Amino acid sequence: MLTITEEHITDSDSNGESSDVYRLVLGVVDRLANEEALEAYLVGGPVRDRLLGIPATDLDITVVGDAPRMAERLASQFGGRLTVHHRFGTATVDAAGVTIDLVTARRETYRSAGALPDVQPGDIEDDLARRDFTINAMAIPVAGHESDLVDLHGGKRDLAAGLVRVLHELSFRDDPTRMLRAVRYAARFEFDIEPETADLMASALASGAMSTLTGDRLRHELARILQEPDPAATLRRADEAGVLRAIHPSLSAAHLPATSAMPHGPLTWVAALAWPLSAAEAGSLTARLNAPSDWERVISDAVRVRRLSPQLSDPRTDAVRPSEVCGLLDGLAPDALRAAMMLAPTPAANRIDRYLGEWWTVAPRLRGDDVLALGVPAGPAVGEALRALRRARLDGVTRSRADEEEMARQWAEQPNNTAC
Repeated sequence: MLTITEEHITDSDSNGESSDVYRLVLGVVDRLANEEALEAYLVGGPVRDRLLGIPATDLDITVVGDAPRMAERLASQFGGRLTVHHRFGTATVDAAGVTIDLVTARRETYRSAGALPDVQPGDIEDDLARRDFTINAMAIPVAGHESDLVDLHGGKRDLAAGLVRVLHELSFRDDPTRMLRAVRYAARFEFDIEPETADLMASALASGAMSTLTGDRLRHELARILQEPDPAATLRRADEAGVLRAIHPSLSAAHLPATSAMPHGPLTWVAALAWPLSAAEAGSLTARLNAPSDWERVISDAVRVRRLSPQLSDPRTDAVRPSEVCGLLDGLAPDALRAAMMLAPTPAANRIDRYLGEWWTVAPRLRGDDVLALGVPAGPAVGEALRALRRARLDGVTRSRADEEEMARQWAEQPNNTAC
């Protein structure tokens, strides 16, 4: 069994040569293909990135033959994890952080707009013809060089021109998720969407093509946008093209910052996208995307923290006590609060920053047993006392354990335990 180690995973050099792991995997795939008299090609994104000089370790391979069988043998060679999708004749091998997708060369037909394709085995020409854009419709034999490039649709030309172009006029009707991918590639590479492709996109949007997609498919493609190096730029491209409004009529990127001072995860960008929405719009968006619980929470909490931000926006430093900030923000999703740091007025953003960086973890020095021992009666009073002690510590009213003990004694002496 071969083992892929971290030493194998190196960046491409200035000429865009393959990394060690890239060459190692392709060499094994070539050997396995020769043993079974099959054709195997590196296809799609890895070919595009290789031509652009971008390092790649994840590989997409098309096999003119049984890709799952080859994947099984490849997983055995590398000791990797194998996942097979028999419906589409595809498989994935994960080994030491490297993902290798193997696909049986196929042709695709679509029974209706937005439906998953019906597939039949095909050759490399069929497989490239089913791709989304010309820049992703190129192949190189696994043992070949760039001079062996299979480029039937002008992908290399469009790479040089900086264009995202579909392969045929029904592309967006067949698969409307390609509209999200078009803006994603355009933003990532700073390309233009080719004019005829832009017209086809506009026509597909006007016809309601996006409404044929399930919420899960929409959310999956939106999540990929939010994982881009610059999600804000990609969302602005999607907004300009009308794609966001087609997902949900209330979505816009107009409020997003031009740049973010720090990187954020996808859920923070989900919250940022939902920031201007009303509670009703947020609920509608959640339903449209069939949002899982983590998405539903950050969407709802983003709307809530926006509505709270006026209470946090007084420019006077001492106008809002730390305990008041915590009272407003405790329990809200951290990703929604990180979005607020980007989008709320500066005083509110600064207080939210302090909350996430310092205040939300502050706890009283005393615990439940301690306040019971100091005379606070068992029951709800214990929780009330601890919350009061936390507020006092946040606001600097208590500065030591002794201060808290004295405060707890005073609490215990109150007739109704209502003050501390």
